[in-house]
Amino acid sequence: MASVVVREGEPIEKTLKRFQKVAASNKSEARKREYHLSKKEKRIYKQKQNKKFG
Repeated sequence: MASVVVREGEPIEKTLKRFQKVAASNKSEARKREYHLSKKEKRIYKQKQNKKFG
């Protein structure tokens, strides 16, 4: 999961924008990775992801 440090005196909106940029690149990388998996591998991968975030 992406993480961003809120800098002192920085507005929350700016921090959120920075976080979304990081999260977006991570998502696209994950999508690329998923694309090359077989159905069985994909199912296992999704289950692991759900455990991680659930």
